[in-house]
Amino acid sequence: MTTPAKEIRTFEWSEIAAHKTRDDLWMVIDGKVYDTTKFLDEHPGGEEVMIEVGGQDASEAFEEIGHSDDARALLESLYIGDLSVAAKAGKAAAKVVDGAQATADAVKQKAGGSGFGLFPLVPLVAVVAFAVYKYLEKQQV
Repeated sequence: MTTPAKEIRTFEWSEIAAHKTRDDLWMVIDGKVYDTTKFLDEHPGGEEVMIEVGGQDASEAFEEIGHSDDARALLESLYIGDLSVAAKAGKAAAKVVDGAQATADAVKQKAGGSGFGLFPLVPLVAVVAFAVYKYLEKQQV
């Protein structure tokens, strides 16, 4: 006799974001949703770092710290479901938009800030050009 497969629950960002307090703390790591509320007191890095990423995607923060295999195994006991496909797609689209904005900002920075850096020089160049024209005109008389 086989055990029926447990249905995996999926969550949207709006639902995950509602769980960001010390008494009710969820987070997403690599597309999986974890209820970390009961683990706060045991977290070696302190509860503050977990609360800071509560209700959000904590994947980057989790990976930056370099958690052990034991920590990764512990996640299994906190697992409550997956991030929905639509929420994953929305997050990916946001990363693309953020990346495009970062690229545009970098181009502007290399070009001299906001893109209007040379604009104030236009009147000065016009005045100098007019003065040179008048000077040359007097030289021909």
